[in-house]
Amino acid sequence: MIDSDVSWPLLLIFLLLVLGPLSWRAWQRRHQKVPPMAKNDRKLYRLWQSDPQAYERQYGEMDRQLTEQQKRHS
Repeated sequence: MIDSDVSWPLLLIFLLLVLGPLSWRAWQRRHQKVPPMAKNDRKLYRLWQSDPQAYERQYGEMDRQLTEQQKRHS
């Protein structure tokens, strides 16, 4: 068994290496500027993530109209 004085720092380093990238990706995903329609629809969200230009061509005008309607009602 590894000496306990050595095992705690190794465990902390291991956890940082494993959980660090996962936490970073989750933080980035949470702070994205997702278009209004893609917020509520998984299929549109995946399209927006994989090909933003295709999403804009297909749903950009509807997103702008939705945003304008939400601003008017606020």
